[in-house]
Amino acid sequence: MSNSNAPDSPAAVIEVRNGSFSYGETPALRNVSFQVARGDFVGIVGPNGSGKSTLLKIVDGILTPQEGESLLLEKPVRSYGRKYLAREVALVPQSFTLDFDFAVHEVVDMGRYARKGLETHGLSTDELLEKLEIDALKDRRFPELSGGEKQMVVLAQALAQEPSLLLLDEPAAHLDVSYQLRLFDWLKKLNNEGLTIVCVLHDLNLALLYFESMLVFSEGKLFASGPTEEVLTPETIEAVYGVHAYLHRHAGRTFLTFSPRSRPTRKEKVHLLCGGGTGAHLMRELVDLGYSVSVGVVNAMDTDEVTARELGLPIAAEAPFTPITDEAYRENMSLVEKADLVLLTDVPLGAGNIRNLDSLREAAVMGKDVWVLDGVAERDFTGLATGILEGLVDVRYLRDTQTMLVDLGERV
Repeated sequence: MSNSNAPDSPAAVIEVRNGSFSYGETPALRNVSFQVARGDFVGIVGPNGSGKSTLLKIVDGILTPQEGESLLLEKPVRSYGRKYLAREVALVPQSFTLDFDFAVHEVVDMGRYARKGLETHGLSTDELLEKLEIDALKDRRFPELSGGEKQMVVLAQALAQEPSLLLLDEPAAHLDVSYQLRLFDWLKKLNNEGLTIVCVLHDLNLALLYFESMLVFSEGKLFASGPTEEVLTPETIEAVYGVHAYLHRHAGRTFLTFSPRSRPTRKEKVHLLCGGGTGAHLMRELVDLGYSVSVGVVNAMDTDEVTARELGLPIAAEAPFTPITDEAYRENMSLVEKADLVLLTDVPLGAGNIRNLDSLREAAVMGKDVWVLDGVAERDFTGLATGILEGLVDVRYLRDTQTMLVDLGERV
């Protein structure tokens, strides 16, 4: 593959200028413009029906934009013959079926048709199968293969065309996790060898893991584009998909978790006394239900502190492995005072966090509603918990977190 800095190498392999396309009265793409440079590894994401597959068909010349234009190597796609396009562009569709009982090597050989009569410089069929680690399938009948095996064979067929551009339309849609990772590992290797790749996919975490840059589509429009971690932000995901997204970073990886968009905001303010990951699920559930939530006292970098920070909640925090100081206690009490309901999770109680029970007692004395998960004595490693809570007659003890959520839902 030519280097993008070579004088005869166009800066853009693909360029779409103000492209629009409709199926009858239904718009599929609306005034879309973007470029893909030689050697790029680009993912395309967006909800169903946002125009992603239509865009690939326009780039591949299967469809022609009704407005604007699509360029390949700086020339209109429509100016190329179909056979020439097949030498430059290979498309791996969502699904590939055959009505005939071909062997795997015969299916891969079909990709050579575009090169008929020309000298080939790529790998032979046997070499392609070996390169993709599917040479054991060579003589198997294609209809007998699993979905993942078929997808790898279709990829081999596309590579047999020796394209300069590889387009993939949701290649991992029907694959299990092992085949998804195997497929994208190979795509990354092929890109590192110089192949320009544009891939439509649904899994945003796969996008974060593998792709350098992204195009995000919504309702036929290009909503956002750029480096993957700059584009796949919680704000963009909520605007496009209508769900809350939470961005996490761990062990050098970035990944997303999701929850439904919040229901209408409730007036009640809930303060969680938690720690050690015992409040993470509950605080997310409460936020999704529309409650105003605060958290304390938790240690910095504790799972509950990290989750609360990701959710943008008010937090009273203490340094790691440090008992609750007077300053952190006062900060926690300021959050307690603003709350209507104070919840104590099933957090283990030790010398570092036992003062959270003092704040719980103060909340009860103030007349706040106080709910506690059963089993405090069993979780207490100080021997102080029973004495701190003694005499608090209005504290409500609940069996588990689910019961707590159900009872919250029944409150007026």
